[in-house]
Amino acid sequence: MKRSIVVATLLSVSMQAEGLETAFKNATYDGYLRAAYQHQDEGEFAIGGKLHMETAQINGISVGTSFYTTHGLSDKYNDGISFFSSEQKAYSILGEAYIKAHFGSTEIKIGRQELDTPYADTDDIGMVPNSFEALSVVNSAFDDTTIVLAHLQKMAGVDAETPERFTKINGDDGVQVVGVSYEGYENLRLDGWYYNATDFAKMSYIEADYERPLSAFTLGIGGQYTYQDFDEGSTVGVYGLNVRLGLEEQGIIFYTAYNKANSKDGQVADNFFGGGPFFINCEHMTMAEVGENGKAFRHGIELDGAPYGLDGFGMNLSYFTAEGDGGEDLEEIDLMASYMVSDALSVDLIYSDTTDNQDERASFTNTRLFVNYSF
Repeated sequence: MKRSIVVATLLSVSMQAEGLETAFKNATYDGYLRAAYQHQDEGEFAIGGKLHMETAQINGISVGTSFYTTHGLSDKYNDGISFFSSEQKAYSILGEAYIKAHFGSTEIKIGRQELDTPYADTDDIGMVPNSFEALSVVNSAFDDTTIVLAHLQKMAGVDAETPERFTKINGDDGVQVVGVSYEGYENLRLDGWYYNATDFAKMSYIEADYERPLSAFTLGIGGQYTYQDFDEGSTVGVYGLNVRLGLEEQGIIFYTAYNKANSKDGQVADNFFGGGPFFINCEHMTMAEVGENGKAFRHGIELDGAPYGLDGFGMNLSYFTAEGDGGEDLEEIDLMASYMVSDALSVDLIYSDTTDNQDERASFTNTRLFVNYSF
């Protein structure tokens, strides 16, 4: 894995010259331009984006790259969500550089890549999302079943300690991942995942989601359980429940979520390599902040503007409350508004009011505004 980028390059070069020319001639390009504003203790502006290219396949093999960049249009603070580097500077990074091979129902990808799994995900909440140096295998040979195998070695992006460069996420051992998703039952999806980070932690995760339309509304119920076993002997198990009630004609969804942690030796739940999978996770507060034996609720309402003649407009208002054995007493109110101006242009406004009732100095408000142009 240390040489994954080199391997990807050598394999791509191994394509015959004529085929390589055709592959690049028929390559696809996509990405986005992003302008953002954030205010917490101070205000900061940023502009950046992503440019992704993937060649056409030759004998089932293609090569892809993604270039990400973020630049400040004002002073840089990294208050709240990280917009810039660990040194509060603009940066650019080759976040994806991979070779991808298709063999029947199996896709193999090696190199830098975006991934979305419960404990390793892109978490695109700032300017540059997370990406990973990894080997991933996705197989869909069995009906209604997707199997994922992966080895993660390095990470960069918004949740990394050094967003501007790829660094090891578990020393030389990395993290091994196995995941299975099954959708063979009507209206039901089942997921099971296992992560092995040698000499650090082992994490198992299961989730079931059921959604069914009824006469006047749609009912959704989700359940999750995760067990995090750390090598020093401490453990934490977290279970959760999520209920959604949708009124399609009114364009309204009501939801409520609950998570409870059962800790051993004071262990607190961890999000690991991304934003975390917990049902109650908010814009800023997650189960990682709730503390030992923590429990949390999140209640909210989503509104689709289409039934009211506001096509492309949506809102989400939620209230979060949590407490833990360490004295944690937390609240967060999130208000999110989005507007799809066109298929290419979107605007998102996110306002968060976070309260720590035990330490007023840890309370804050955060406002983020994003304008994205996709191509």
